[in-house]
Amino acid sequence: MAVSIPHLREQLAAMPILSPYPHDLAVAIVCDTFRMASQRPPSQPEWAKLEQRVKNPLFHEQVGMLAHVLLVSDLRKKTVLHLTPDRTPQARLQQFFEEVHPLTAEMIRSNVFRQEEFLRKWVAAMGADIEGETEAESKHRLKELDYRQAVTDLRKVENARKKEADRRKELLQEAQRKEAEARGWRE
Repeated sequence: MAVSIPHLREQLAAMPILSPYPHDLAVAIVCDTFRMASQRPPSQPEWAKLEQRVKNPLFHEQVGMLAHVLLVSDLRKKTVLHLTPDRTPQARLQQFFEEVHPLTAEMIRSNVFRQEEFLRKWVAAMGADIEGETEAESKHRLKELDYRQAVTDLRKVENARKKEADRRKELLQEAQRKEAEARGWRE
């Protein structure tokens, strides 16, 4: 059964997060989701190792947002249906948290593109399909939404703009120098 991103977004809009989930509660919600799928969730030490491996300073708030999304939408039911024993919960969680870095909770709450990216990355980590899309279309849409790529592209544009501004400044200085030299010859 495929996951409907528009339906999930409607549900999330109807139940906005009012305050951050405490980390322990968020971890428990995520673990319960794996238990509902008859999979052993990561233990406390495994969560600590996961946090160290991911090396993500936003890990706690991202876990909180994942818990919120799972708790207030159909995503939890869909997740349970798609979890298979071929990959451990730790591997799925690590993939997800590596891919959602550097999305903040505020970005996910307030920006429709970042929210869609967050949802799609969870669906991809679970191995589920997006309703009305082929696998290639889903990958393409996720690539379009990728915040890290957008930041990289923005930095490239800013660097190119800075180089162009520096080049123009040099040309202007050269023109001013030549004009001053020419004025010297005329006087």
